[in-house]
Amino acid sequence: MPLDARTAALPNARPTSGAQRLASLSIVIPTYNRGDLLAETVEAVARAAEGLEHEFVIIDDGSSDQTPQILADLAGRLPGVVWRSIPNGGPGQARNLGASMAKNDVVVFLGDDIQPCNRDFLRVHAELHAANPDPGFAVLGKVVWPDRPEADISFVMAHIQGKGGEQFGYADFTPFTELDFRFFYTANISVKRNVVADWHAEGFSDTYHLYGFEDIEFAYRLSRTRTGLRIFYTPASVGTHHHPYTVAGFIGRQVNAGHMAKVFIDQHPEVADLIGVGPLVRALQSADDGSGDRELADLMSVVDGLKAWARLLETEHRIGSQHWHDDVLRGVFEMSYLQGFIQAWDQPDANHTAAHRLILERFSRHMQRSLRTEILGDVIPLAKVLPWAAHRFL
Repeated sequence: MPLDARTAALPNARPTSGAQRLASLSIVIPTYNRGDLLAETVEAVARAAEGLEHEFVIIDDGSSDQTPQILADLAGRLPGVVWRSIPNGGPGQARNLGASMAKNDVVVFLGDDIQPCNRDFLRVHAELHAANPDPGFAVLGKVVWPDRPEADISFVMAHIQGKGGEQFGYADFTPFTELDFRFFYTANISVKRNVVADWHAEGFSDTYHLYGFEDIEFAYRLSRTRTGLRIFYTPASVGTHHHPYTVAGFIGRQVNAGHMAKVFIDQHPEVADLIGVGPLVRALQSADDGSGDRELADLMSVVDGLKAWARLLETEHRIGSQHWHDDVLRGVFEMSYLQGFIQAWDQPDANHTAAHRLILERFSRHMQRSLRTEILGDVIPLAKVLPWAAHRFL
């Protein structure tokens, strides 16, 4: 179905009531080298914004594709589109600039790959903020994979947004409740423009140069201010996420997130347990037990072997063919995140052997039932591919 036909028929459309209070919205979208998708996204969001007081503030974060030309075209065709191109500095800095340029009461942070599923996509942000003037009040909308034949939702993509999802935790949220700072997802979230006095000084940190944690760190700082932070989750605002993932691609994303988790706890050591790295920090800081470099080399080889095994399952088009593949992905993706954290730990006396032993023990816990009853009978038995792991952890 053409894009115009899809968005023209968005469900749950409601007429604007003159008596209904609606906050004005500044829709801030950072973008990088996604010109064609960006154009599709902005046009779709603009249709969902009809009847609302709104503007678009789009920051091109140093794109090398046709993004500036596409933005100039959008600004010429759509009302309320302002944009700026800046040297590449990451989405956090782009959001700071966009929020500082915003003129309306509420800033809605969207990803350039998030498109509305219904007419309530932005309206619920406007309604809830109008009803909740508290400057620390935030609205989190939902993100789902697109329901289109051409979307080709893979097993990996379904996994990372399922129960205990590594990308978004929506499957575990209770609708219309408040969440803590860890769930400040800038794919679809809104805050008051004046939640900070100076976005460049108090907004997203510029120390996060890879994927992950710049939004959560910002939310954590807000939660500790006098104003505080209340994140209200409403699935009434739901958008589709147009970002395919493979096993290899998500492993890379998790390693990067692990690197940025180290930046986060350097700034806020007290959050280590809340983001799942507390035991790893304690292992890295533990005394060396004298096991030496040989065991460390073996442990690192096993970690790389398990990641390769997951990639091979996908390459051979077998990922998702067995129910225990969810356990494999959960274990491998957590292991990749923790490995990234270890890689970023630069203290010279760190106990890397204990740390790698820990992440393999955690992988084993994810896989306990499957390791004993399922995997050893597969076409590529773990016991043959990784005998050291099978001997130590089975």
